[in-house]
Amino acid sequence: MKAKAHANTKTEKAAIFYAALVLLFFLTAAKVQALPRIEIIKSAINQPLGRSCEVLEDPEGALTLYSVISDQHDADFRPVTAEIPNYGFTPSVYWVRFSAVNNSTADINRYLEIGFPLLDRIELYSFEKKPGGTTELVQQDMAGRDFSFLNRTIKHRNFVFPVFIPSGREIIFYLKIKTDDGMIFPVTFRETTAFTERMQKENFLFGIYYGIILVMALYNFFLFIFTRDRNYLSYILYILFFGLFQMAMNGLAFQYLWPEYVWWAKHANPFFIGMSCLLAALFSFRFLEMPKYTPAFSRIMIVLMAASGILAVSSFFVPYLITIIAGQILPLAMILTAIPAASLCMKRGNRAARFYLIAWITFFIGVILSTLRVMGFIPHNMLTEYGLQIGSGFEMVLLSIALADRINIMKKEKDDAQLEVIAAQQKIVDNLNRSKTEIEEANRLLSLSEEKYRLLVEGSSDIIFSLDEKLEFITANYAIANELKLDPKKIQGLPFRELFYGNDGEPQLTRLIVEEKLDEFIKTREPSQFRAQFISSIITEPKEMNVQLEYVNIGGKNEILGKAYNSGDDSLMKYFESEKQKYIIGNYLITADEITHRVTRNLKKYMEPFEIKLIQIALREIIINAIEHGNLEISFEEKTQALIEDRYFEMIRERQFQPQNINKKVTVEYSVSKEKVMYIVADEGQGFNFENYMDGSADNPNETFLTHGRGIMMTKNAFDEISYNRKGNHVMLIKKFKHSPEKESAAE
Repeated sequence: MKAKAHANTKTEKAAIFYAALVLLFFLTAAKVQALPRIEIIKSAINQPLGRSCEVLEDPEGALTLYSVISDQHDADFRPVTAEIPNYGFTPSVYWVRFSAVNNSTADINRYLEIGFPLLDRIELYSFEKKPGGTTELVQQDMAGRDFSFLNRTIKHRNFVFPVFIPSGREIIFYLKIKTDDGMIFPVTFRETTAFTERMQKENFLFGIYYGIILVMALYNFFLFIFTRDRNYLSYILYILFFGLFQMAMNGLAFQYLWPEYVWWAKHANPFFIGMSCLLAALFSFRFLEMPKYTPAFSRIMIVLMAASGILAVSSFFVPYLITIIAGQILPLAMILTAIPAASLCMKRGNRAARFYLIAWITFFIGVILSTLRVMGFIPHNMLTEYGLQIGSGFEMVLLSIALADRINIMKKEKDDAQLEVIAAQQKIVDNLNRSKTEIEEANRLLSLSEEKYRLLVEGSSDIIFSLDEKLEFITANYAIANELKLDPKKIQGLPFRELFYGNDGEPQLTRLIVEEKLDEFIKTREPSQFRAQFISSIITEPKEMNVQLEYVNIGGKNEILGKAYNSGDDSLMKYFESEKQKYIIGNYLITADEITHRVTRNLKKYMEPFEIKLIQIALREIIINAIEHGNLEISFEEKTQALIEDRYFEMIRERQFQPQNINKKVTVEYSVSKEKVMYIVADEGQGFNFENYMDGSADNPNETFLTHGRGIMMTKNAFDEISYNRKGNHVMLIKKFKHSPEKESAAE
């Protein structure tokens, strides 16, 4: 009995404490201003409450029920202007209040549904207004993703609370909502029987949707087994992960797959979004053959695959708010890449992209509606809530059709290829069946062509040869034996450069110029033509010949085809009398060599070859001096050191492009008559003291002659008159002809 009395005492104390708490609530609640009331109609199946609610935002989440129901925050409540409250992603806690009145003569039972399954925590408080104006707490409940699904009173994917509204009474409801997902809370009173029927219809439709996913997965799995096409495997994994993502989004996964795993129920969403995007991008990359048809979009798709993988992995340790926002952006980015990529692939001939493009456009519409709903930009309704299911259902079917269409296209391409092979084989047979006469005629023409080639090459007086890319001989005709006394049978492997003439004297610069020309030819691979002095059978005297080189490809191998030939006699020379020309050239040594030959070519009518050669050597030396020492201001010491260090041409190029030298020119004037030939060479340099070199003699050379005055000494031996201006940058050279009746008659 004592124990029983003690128990009764404890019960009474608890009752007193509870009564005091209730008294505190209704005393403070009595001060609450009048709320917009919604009348509960007994015959109504659904009554949306959105515009009948008021909301209070608590950014810090610090408000308590006591402070909220007291009058200190009445002014902070704001009426809801939309049928479905939607405040996007926010860390704030939202308090919702509304009033429901039952004016009928019978008590009413209803289900209060919050139709967004991704809310983390919902606290429900309901107060009944008493006839005296006081209120009494009559119901308190709690639900959300933070709690096991098994604890819910009504086992439904959304949050459903049973409420009781007595006849003639008013009930004031308070909801405290907190979530890391979108702050969306469509609030609806539903008639209990109608709610059960609606839930059955909804489950039936979801069954159809997920049945489509399973059927598509199984159907394409069998196709994968038979075809071994990896596109099918990518597609199967994509729709399976996307199906799991949809189940997690609409609360069915929490209800049926992991009802007690609270942490996973929340973090599964960004994980499945990442995996779905990864597999969709992989499928698109392979199915559209992006590297082949659109390399730029293929690189973007690779980046999106990497980002999707990162999202899937980071969902396990990165804050949920960050991953779920990324999970809203990433699918949009992938679709905005896939659609133009598919359009471009189709435009460039990938016919399999047709159904793929339609599928992703359909899905895109659904994603746009769903994403904008979650982000709070468009209202929450049936179309926006189930936009992903509708769009993705069409997408999965269309993608399966696209895979089947791809098989048909591949089969047709295979059939076409087989027809082409058959046609090619028939053509080969037709070619093999050509008449014996035609084949014999072709052989006869081939033999004739070979004979003509042999006569043209082996019978030519010009040296015709081929070199490898290291400038070593491969072949040469017999003319090389006549001109240079070399055996063509032993020429293979001989370096071409070894045939150039050169000694410590004047021809050394000529050889350097030829070497530069060869280096330029190897670098540019453009056809080249130049004059070169070759070693002749008379060792002391070089043989000058024109050289032509050109790269050719023979049997897939690069070779150099060359020809060396003597300058032919001018048939019009017998009519030549006189000539006068003027040239203005830049600071290029190759030009100096070419112009020297140009202004001496007509001297053969009046002079012997050895005399012309002497004129050429001296004139070229004067022109080169005008370039080197005049315009480019290179001292004799600098030139000598550069030649020793093998950087002569490098120094020339440096000086050519110096600002003070780039526009300097050398002027060469030339006139010839029966009596004499005259050359005037002028540069734009500072000149020099020519008198120091005019008194020497080439017959008695000294150190000055060998290093500094060679050009002037050669010129004195070659010409009869030499005169400089005062500055020393302008020289006139005159050679008088010794008339020979035999020479003139030979020219005529």
